[in-house]
Amino acid sequence: MYARANAAMLTSTEIEACIKASILGEVYTTPKPGLVDRRDSGAHRDMNVYTFERSAAAITPYLTKMFFEGYFWKNSLQNLFPKIRKTGIFAEKTMFRATDQVNTHKGLIFTMGILSACAGQCYAKIRRFDTSKIFAYAEEMTKDALEADFLEMSQRDLVTHGEILFQKYGERGIRGEAQKGFPIIRNIALPLMRQYRGIGLDENGSNINVLLRIMMELNDTNVWSRGSRDDVKWIQEQAEKIWKPGGAFFETGMKKIEKLNRECIRRNLSPGGAADLLAATLFLYQLEKMF
Repeated sequence: MYARANAAMLTSTEIEACIKASILGEVYTTPKPGLVDRRDSGAHRDMNVYTFERSAAAITPYLTKMFFEGYFWKNSLQNLFPKIRKTGIFAEKTMFRATDQVNTHKGLIFTMGILSACAGQCYAKIRRFDTSKIFAYAEEMTKDALEADFLEMSQRDLVTHGEILFQKYGERGIRGEAQKGFPIIRNIALPLMRQYRGIGLDENGSNINVLLRIMMELNDTNVWSRGSRDDVKWIQEQAEKIWKPGGAFFETGMKKIEKLNRECIRRNLSPGGAADLLAATLFLYQLEKMF
């Protein structure tokens, strides 16, 4: 994104372009372990890069709508959350129609929807994007509502993989991240992205290394639901072994990523939660660069 001279001139077209570029920026990052990219479909047999392009086109208008729902909101942030959740339901339905019922971005709709609405609220208040405020708004907006979700989950029959993991292991997944203001993005992924790009490292390599760093920290429920708790630990350890010596910025690192991709395919493991956090990181990074 380019620097802006006049903050008051921000348009919906620019926000929509920023959102779509972030979503596609994640899928176009190549190679990625177990994930869809330009080279292959990772551990997924029901989707490819074209599926993700259709999905991105389908959900971007709704995520843009959530930005402006946040921008125009004058009530409490807690009351904003139910409103954007309704918009998110429409986004999911449109995504499934565009992808022939394949779940490409359901988790991302949740994460980026919250951050989009909070970015809109931030922009309305101070006419710029301060990510520290965006994260604080996300925590304020979701904390109580999601706690109520967890209470309700604990008292009914198991339905989704996420609910099973919460009831059996207390794993809160992306809801828990949102409740805390997305600490993995706030404290790790976004500062690392700023660092890499600030010293002129290339976009693709930066994205890969940020993804690896997220994978090291995240108890990825996508991996867990496809495999086991041990698989989550395994993929965290593999990411660390690649990232620490330099990751994508060295030829040996890229070869190790390709090898990890083959092993993830063999094990049917996909760190989709980490991919969603990468896309959200790209979104916030681009917002910062707009001014």
